[in-house]
Amino acid sequence: MTLEPQSNPARPSDSHKSDIRKSDIRKSDIRKSDIRKSDIRKSTSEPRLRGMDLVRPSLRDFTYLDCRRRAELIAEQAAKLPQVKNLLDVGGKGKPYACFFAGRVANHFVLDVAPALSVDVVGDARIMPFSDASMDVVLITQVLEHIPDPIAVIDEIRRVLKPGGTLLLSVPSIFPQHGSPGDYWRYMPQGLEWILRDFHSVTVKGEAGTVPSIFLVVNVYLQLITGPWPWLQELLEWTICPLNNLAGLLAGKVYRGDQFASNYFVVAVR
Repeated sequence: MTLEPQSNPARPSDSHKSDIRKSDIRKSDIRKSDIRKSDIRKSTSEPRLRGMDLVRPSLRDFTYLDCRRRAELIAEQAAKLPQVKNLLDVGGKGKPYACFFAGRVANHFVLDVAPALSVDVVGDARIMPFSDASMDVVLITQVLEHIPDPIAVIDEIRRVLKPGGTLLLSVPSIFPQHGSPGDYWRYMPQGLEWILRDFHSVTVKGEAGTVPSIFLVVNVYLQLITGPWPWLQELLEWTICPLNNLAGLLAGKVYRGDQFASNYFVVAVR
């Protein structure tokens, strides 16, 4: 989900105060000059808001291999968390991964530029309206490529994370232009390590891996080529796409590797 700046972030009216539970977040977690406590509410999960089930993708989905592996990696990291208070999901409209953090985080907040039932704060990721060291975990998936100034976002994430807090990040490396209003960047492991150089530790790994990524790229480009013909695209979704996904899964069990990866997943500790 794209995070572009908004000059006047939407604020709920005073009539919405009844929707806010005081236990959700402390006043100290919010910079008073930027946002009111009444702007924070307990959001609801909308896992299919983005058009597909990111946690349980179908074999017919063109990006099945990456989405499946990304969900596994997020679930693995969530399982390692102790009981913590605050998780910030940047650009997480739809809140698709909330199921993995249920029972492990007290508050799962979503920051996005567009309002929705799943969005707690409407705002810009480059100027986050949260206090220093107020978040235990920050999750940001497939967002950073849509922001013209990714360094500003990384700096803000580091600022709002508590010392020892965890950043979970996923970004594309090989993918066609997509999203609106902008698509600015693709990332490689060394570039990710560089922009995260101020973090205590950084681990980068390919999501689908080398061999599965080859099958995924074939799927994606078949989707692009068949775009003008919806009937042909649907035919591929029921024939070639599932076969490619199954082949990629099996090939990945033989050899995964990270030399060629369509997406990368990062775990960084503040």
